[in-house]
Amino acid sequence: MVPVPGYCDQHRVAVHRDYGRARRGFDTELGFYNSAKWRAMRAAYLRVHPLCCACEGRGRVVAAKVVDHIQPLKDGGARFDVTNLQALCIADHNAKSARETARRSRRK
Repeated sequence: MVPVPGYCDQHRVAVHRDYGRARRGFDTELGFYNSAKWRAMRAAYLRVHPLCCACEGRGRVVAAKVVDHIQPLKDGGARFDVTNLQALCIADHNAKSARETARRSRRK
């Protein structure tokens, strides 16, 4: 048992590894996120925006780890438009992605 939601240190790596392997089979955007151009843009964006904007809105100071597309690429969002980007912590990014996936599922 762990005191917070998620996986213990021993199993976290395996879960992320297995997810990454599975994702390669269904995520058409994976090539984009591994591109040199995106990696450079992501790094530059995080240098300018080092804090999670969602946490800041709640009065918390948390380091951002993810550069998120506000309008998802799967919904027609612009890939390299900085006005379509936001810095998020992993928890807020996962929550946003889950909401987007649920919304897409309801539309089908």
